[in-house]
Amino acid sequence: MDKSKASNITAEDKTVVAGFENSESNSNKVNLVGKCFKNRYLIESKIGHGGMSDIYRAKDLYLESLNVADPFVAIKVLLSQLSNIPEAQQVLIKESVQTQQLSHPNIIRVYDVDTDDGYHFMVMEWLDGESLDQVIKRSKPLGINFKGSMKIIDQIASALSYAHQQGIIHTDLKPSNIFLTRQGNIKVFDFGVAKNLQQREDQYAFAEPDQDSPLTGYTPAYASYEQLTGQDACIADDIFAFSCISYELLTSKHPYQRIAANDVDINKNKLVKPKHISMRLWPSLKKGLALKKAQRASSIDQIINKFHSRAWPVPVAIAAGAVLVIGGVQAQQYYQSQLDDLQTKVAKTNKVQSEVQAYQFIPVSKLLDQVDDIPDDNVLIKNGLLKTHQSEVLDIVEQQIASLPKSDNGLYQDYVKIAQVIKDVEAYYPDSVRLLQMKNQADRSKQSVIDALSERLSLLLSQARYNEQGSNNIELIVEGLTFVEPNYQYMASSEEYALYSGSFNNALKKHDINQIAALITTGEIVFVNYPEAKALISYGAELKVAVKALNDYHEATAKGVNAVYPYDAAEVYYRDTFDQLTLRLEAIDDPKDLQQFDREVRDLATNLPADFKPLLTLDKRLAASFLRQANIYLEKQYLKTARELFARGNEMYERLNGVQRL
Repeated sequence: MDKSKASNITAEDKTVVAGFENSESNSNKVNLVGKCFKNRYLIESKIGHGGMSDIYRAKDLYLESLNVADPFVAIKVLLSQLSNIPEAQQVLIKESVQTQQLSHPNIIRVYDVDTDDGYHFMVMEWLDGESLDQVIKRSKPLGINFKGSMKIIDQIASALSYAHQQGIIHTDLKPSNIFLTRQGNIKVFDFGVAKNLQQREDQYAFAEPDQDSPLTGYTPAYASYEQLTGQDACIADDIFAFSCISYELLTSKHPYQRIAANDVDINKNKLVKPKHISMRLWPSLKKGLALKKAQRASSIDQIINKFHSRAWPVPVAIAAGAVLVIGGVQAQQYYQSQLDDLQTKVAKTNKVQSEVQAYQFIPVSKLLDQVDDIPDDNVLIKNGLLKTHQSEVLDIVEQQIASLPKSDNGLYQDYVKIAQVIKDVEAYYPDSVRLLQMKNQADRSKQSVIDALSERLSLLLSQARYNEQGSNNIELIVEGLTFVEPNYQYMASSEEYALYSGSFNNALKKHDINQIAALITTGEIVFVNYPEAKALISYGAELKVAVKALNDYHEATAKGVNAVYPYDAAEVYYRDTFDQLTLRLEAIDDPKDLQQFDREVRDLATNLPADFKPLLTLDKRLAASFLRQANIYLEKQYLKTARELFARGNEMYERLNGVQRL
């Protein structure tokens, strides 16, 4: 996870964990360096220690075998004294599940959670940089200026806001749980004690009841008053911790001198405005630091939006206010004038009066369908009806949007239809602020889904996870992206293609039919526009047909059905294999290597018919190689070796002649 050494943590900073007394000395006795988990993750060094786990840098041997440039991961291993405690295991599993469902550039990626040799561990992305508590220590005693702090604060806020939107609150946010990479990117991690908000459902994660465990915790210096007094977790807890961290970045000091919120004496520990924040913005941050929830800011965005707002000079503000007042009066006069004209015209004749009454009884739900039927000479009536019922019409539009059918799996809204509904109504209310808000909300929601799905797709491709099912099925993710944005095209990176190409070649060598099928599907839906992939996908299309034919044959023979072997399909499937074997054979000039090669071919032949043409062609070349080697060693007077080579070559020719006669 990080390259830096674990920093010293004060007693006030340590996460309070019920049911377990931490022992650093006991942890240090276990040295996992050199151990390999699941025959894949080779532990290289210990890089950190937490309340319940040790953190190591490890090499992913699978990624290394595919020549990935940086095949490193971070491994979080549950302490040995906790390995047999179910509650501790549950915390690790929960952290993995909570974090995996949060696909965001400022939240650490968690790849897997598993057990090996009695050790429970979680695999995370490898980060190069330092934790935020180290950044704060380096900024002492003046803190970081407002512009520099905002580069960090914005990213933390983005991660937390996204988590809150997904129904998850962190509950143990602190500088040591936030990481700053060398590229300037923030990563929030350690969702081990995060809580689900019960009032909403996370559509990107499987439903799982929250298992309350005695091993739940918080850090006193960053815990809210409500947490410390045992109240249910809520977003306000994260807002307090976020505000404390923002204050520390600006000052390098804790706002309450690291005193727990329920012990703060407000008369003795008054908040002091940081020098790096203006008087205009200070009240917003101060509101986030409120000890009681009722006085605290209601959301992270409320604080951030204020930080990014621009102050108007006083003369400009006065002028703007005057314009708004004058504009409001003029608008009121304008609409009043329209209504006066409307009433005057309606009163002219009984006929017009009857028409107006008839129009007034048009149901609001039918207004937009019938308003165009009103004659052009009654445009004032038309505009008056639209204006009078605008709020009700827009209420109905919102209901229509909410009732639009979703994707087949029920996860994604139909943003194409939403855009069309809004566009149809815009023709009648082109200046509606509320309609603009609906449109912007739909656009943001759509982009959020696209970002989440494309991020998940990138994660799966970067880990060569081509045949996963459920919410991590690549085909379903791409279908979701296409449903949300019909014109969306995922642009794979060169690293993702290199990993895909390497995996494809490995699957071909192993003749792993299931893996090849998954790779073919991935190629057709992800790499179809990748220039280098055209030849591979074309071959994949042939393979797809061949694989099905071979699968059908094997299934039939397994059931005892006398099926005809699909020779053409097999030739396509084994084409690459026999091409490589032929190249290898041409390079062999040693009898032992030739005999080893012969054994490999015989192993392959056990799965093939004796009259399979590529096998017959290779065997002829192999028999000729035996006889050629025999003549060479006969000239060298190595008679024993020559006799063995002659014998094997003649034996193969006799067998080949027998096969051809059959």
